[in-house]
Amino acid sequence: MPERPDPQREIWAYDAALSLLLAQVIRSVEAAPPDSRPGWWADRAEELRLQATIGDISFELAGGSGADEREEFAELLEKAADRLSDRGIFTAEEADGWRVIDDETVIFRGDSATDTKPVAELGRALAGLLRGPLPAPPTGTMWLYGCPGGRTTLGVANPADEE
Repeated sequence: MPERPDPQREIWAYDAALSLLLAQVIRSVEAAPPDSRPGWWADRAEELRLQATIGDISFELAGGSGADEREEFAELLEKAADRLSDRGIFTAEEADGWRVIDDETVIFRGDSATDTKPVAELGRALAGLLRGPLPAPPTGTMWLYGCPGGRTTLGVANPADEE
């Protein structure tokens, strides 16, 4: 593992946005007949449910999958992004009623309805990461997707500067 993150291959994601995005992927796949779901779904569904309900863990997007699986997952993320973009807003009441695993719901921050466009932007960025590197953020930063207001950057400390 590199000492320093690769800002073209790694991003930060707002936990509530990642939760909603993954919950939409799960809902879409599981609404489909079992024989039309991706072959890898049974092996990854539980991990995706956990990622959608726990906001403070690292998420390895590709999970050691092959090129075909990565492309399939990228397409699922893009479809979820389209659905969420069309949705417009997402409310606390909707989050509270959306069970992802057991009694755990979609993560929601705040009291007022949130714009789903930044969530869709996160979905498209994750799909892009599955296909290759993202455009480089400004020097010394990493992309942060899914925040209210859309993509922004976070400063990244350089371990060499701390020595």
